[in-house]
Amino acid sequence: MIKKILLVLLVLLIIGFFAFRSTIGPQLPIVSGYAAKKMCSCTFISERGQESIQNEDLGISPLNLTNTEIDFENKKVTTSIFGMAERTAEYRGRLGCVLLKGKDDYNIQLDIPKVKLNPSAYWPYGPREIRDAVEGVDYEALDIAIKNAFDPSMNIDSIRTRAVVVIYKDTLVGELYANGYGEETELLGWSMTKSVTSALIGILSKEGRLSINDKNLFPHWDDGRANITINDLLQMQSGLKFDEVYDEISDATTMLFMSEDIVSTASYQPLLHKPGTHWSYSSGTSNIISGLIRTKFEKHEDYLKFPHEALFNKIGMQSAHLEIDESGNYIGSSYCYATPRDWAKFGMLYLNDGIWGNERILPEGWVDYSRKAAENSDGIYGGHFWQNHNRVAYPDVPEDLYSCNGHEGQFVFIIPSYDAVIVRMGLSESFDINNFLKEVLDALEPL
Repeated sequence: MIKKILLVLLVLLIIGFFAFRSTIGPQLPIVSGYAAKKMCSCTFISERGQESIQNEDLGISPLNLTNTEIDFENKKVTTSIFGMAERTAEYRGRLGCVLLKGKDDYNIQLDIPKVKLNPSAYWPYGPREIRDAVEGVDYEALDIAIKNAFDPSMNIDSIRTRAVVVIYKDTLVGELYANGYGEETELLGWSMTKSVTSALIGILSKEGRLSINDKNLFPHWDDGRANITINDLLQMQSGLKFDEVYDEISDATTMLFMSEDIVSTASYQPLLHKPGTHWSYSSGTSNIISGLIRTKFEKHEDYLKFPHEALFNKIGMQSAHLEIDESGNYIGSSYCYATPRDWAKFGMLYLNDGIWGNERILPEGWVDYSRKAAENSDGIYGGHFWQNHNRVAYPDVPEDLYSCNGHEGQFVFIIPSYDAVIVRMGLSESFDINNFLKEVLDALEPL
């Protein structure tokens, strides 16, 4: 009898072992990779404490099962789950934190200097702030609207807003931060990074180095993919296979947390639909664009400097960290950190038709192109910007609103009819964005 029991237990153990290997086991490196990357960036870019990061950003299952060690001297973070699936991320200065797949055999270091802002200039061109009231603002109503976006508890089930910034007539008229955060705290934009990637394509277009109608974008696209245009990529109508799923092993999680080369992972996907005929939101597409941008530079160093010299430094977005993968590709889908104020500056660039001060950064017509809905998107998406055509997304907000949207409720809203930019950053999408926008705009006079 005892032998039978032991035999049954052995069989169950073997079944459990193989079930673990085939289902849970492969997911562990993704979980620990996510945790290592997040802890590294939040520690060395956002300069937050480990306890805050662990409780707020990694506090849900299975992320709360990870064990993390921070090497402050070498600026590395190593994470594992019950001693298994160990992953390491390393801080690389302005290039952010790199998640390492295996041994670090491609150590990229690059000094990208920041341009000093004029100390006597007013924000957004310098550090000084206008204290006078701006005509057309009901400050009492605006203050209430902003405070309504916050829940002081910051627990898992709360609104979990971290920052709100409101710009009206190119002036900072309201802002508020959760406890532990402030105007200098750099926050991850997640998929708002896609809009930054789109802006970089616009700049290259202005320089005459590409056209949105270009085809034959990569040598290995020697089949039906040769007909994919840059426009198809920007409008998420490439027709390429890509599973944008994050709660299981998918194209997206494999690309972001298991790949040494995100561009290869995304660009080698097969074609499922004729280019330009099918809309499908895809982070892989944005990283294909990042790889395409890289092909426009003979030197890798020039590619790495490009976003800073051509965009961030131009608009005073000094805090920006656009992060790279282990092969030195910018992760143009997901990983740009910046302060909420600097995210607002990015929105202001678009609000002002691509002009910053007296300099045109984006080509004439680029903003209108970015706002034009993709033919097969049902009016919700343009050139790597979300749209509000027919007020589908936000029924109580003007139809001309368009936005950069990111995971966990990151938003830069641009509302031309109000001459306004509204930034909301947080850790939850269970938040009535439509009502929040309505309350803020009710405190501002439209044009």
